[in-house]
Amino acid sequence: MRQTGPNICKYVTRQSDEQLTTINFVLEQNAAVDGIKQLRSCDIMYLMVSGSGRLVTDTQSFELTAGTLFFTFTGVPYTIIDTDNMVYMYISYRGRRASELYGQFDISQSRCVFPGYSGLVSFWKNAIGRAAERNLDLISESVLLYSFSRMTKPDGQSRENLTEKMIHMIETEFTDSGFTLDSCAEKLGYNAKYISRIFRQGAGVTFSEYLRDARIRHAIFLIEQGVSVVKNVAILSGYSDPLYFSNVFHQSVGVPPSEYILRHGKQDD
Repeated sequence: MRQTGPNICKYVTRQSDEQLTTINFVLEQNAAVDGIKQLRSCDIMYLMVSGSGRLVTDTQSFELTAGTLFFTFTGVPYTIIDTDNMVYMYISYRGRRASELYGQFDISQSRCVFPGYSGLVSFWKNAIGRAAERNLDLISESVLLYSFSRMTKPDGQSRENLTEKMIHMIETEFTDSGFTLDSCAEKLGYNAKYISRIFRQGAGVTFSEYLRDARIRHAIFLIEQGVSVVKNVAILSGYSDPLYFSNVFHQSVGVPPSEYILRHGKQDD
């Protein structure tokens, strides 16, 4: 049956960064543009939530399944076709930095569809649920940048290894404050003590150390991209308690996050 939930479209009202500006953050459950050729004046990052469909351009056709990230580009016509109750989310954006990110992650009109990012779905859903007019610019840009940062070429062979599966799970789910060794073990179907031992043998560090480092790296990334409120950095990095986050950040980096923001955060011109 066709999805009946409402679409959600939230528009960013504060657009001040010429380098990268987000325009809106959308959950599309009843696609009004199904099968309609589109031509946009902005670039768009899409994430397939469920179902399946196709992205059709003037020269190519791409299959879309749940967990697929895909891109459309300014001035390039395209059509999205729903083949099986597709639900997707997207962030529209523009700015000079987009082309830099495309080059960094090898994204182009011929290479614009990337399956294997189901771990981002809950992150995107949680983010759009938290987004309000006062923070939509911050949240939508953070989601966009984080999703770009996860763009890596999948390595199917390494994921057969339990340690690599755990590393992949950490790297895709660490922003969820509820993600722990126990939840990881439950999803993989193993005993927590067993996979803890296997992980330490394979990775050379404990699960909690690797998880902490992933979260702190992302916190640093957010700060250097212009997120300047400690509470926001904490929440977007997987910490529900900003004070605890500040202590962990200080221990890991050597300075509290507030000081790191002053030293390394983007300054307004």
